[in-house]
Amino acid sequence: MLYYVQHHSRWRIPVSTINALSIVICAASDTNLEQVLNAAQIAATRYSASYEIIIAAGPAATNSAARLAATRPLVCATYHSQPRRMSYLLRDACTLVSGDLVLALDATSPVSTLALERLLAAYNNQDMLVGVRTPAPTDILQQAHTALLRQVLGSDQSDPLLPLALFRSELIDLLPGDGELAPPLAHLYAAARRRKYVINQIALPAQSTSAHRTSLADLAALIGQGPARGARPALGVLAVVGSLWLLLRRRR
Repeated sequence: MLYYVQHHSRWRIPVSTINALSIVICAASDTNLEQVLNAAQIAATRYSASYEIIIAAGPAATNSAARLAATRPLVCATYHSQPRRMSYLLRDACTLVSGDLVLALDATSPVSTLALERLLAAYNNQDMLVGVRTPAPTDILQQAHTALLRQVLGSDQSDPLLPLALFRSELIDLLPGDGELAPPLAHLYAAARRRKYVINQIALPAQSTSAHRTSLADLAALIGQGPARGARPALGVLAVVGSLWLLLRRRR
């Protein structure tokens, strides 16, 4: 259910017009959950006429999600008894959305009110908006992971590791299944791009948001899986892996 925001003189008036916004916060654990929820509520109050917030809670976030859903009238939650990837949590929660637009984010990667407001303020009837951390991460593994994702997904996304996106609810059907190892919002970006949807990438201050920390296991799993469904064969994967090997040798 969408809740309409009452704008009294002591409240801030929306700067842009998003009529109906559904915010989905994926929470594999309760780390940063309340912080991210607070940022989302502040941004939604300012930039949307009506909104709802759905917490997609994994087992470790159940208690916190239940408390927040019980104490905040604009918030509800879905619960899962088994640990799930973000792709599953996001897709399941998106079956419940009522808004025309979906703002999806991951509570385990903290995001500030500033980052959310910049993304919402940039909305101008696009089909999808994604964030780009600026300056770009300098971590070698993150750079390799980014390059590998572009190859595997056949995508031009600048920051596919950033779990933050605003998209039309009609794109929900393009979200990946639980078996895809690429980040679900990066997968959605690539699928929407192949279908010629209107997509923009919005620069965000690097300190205003974060992404999952890349490990060698992440890269190995992604290489082993191969191209995502619908993407062309990743002909540059070996080049990316070779570059990573050279970078790691120099690091030593």
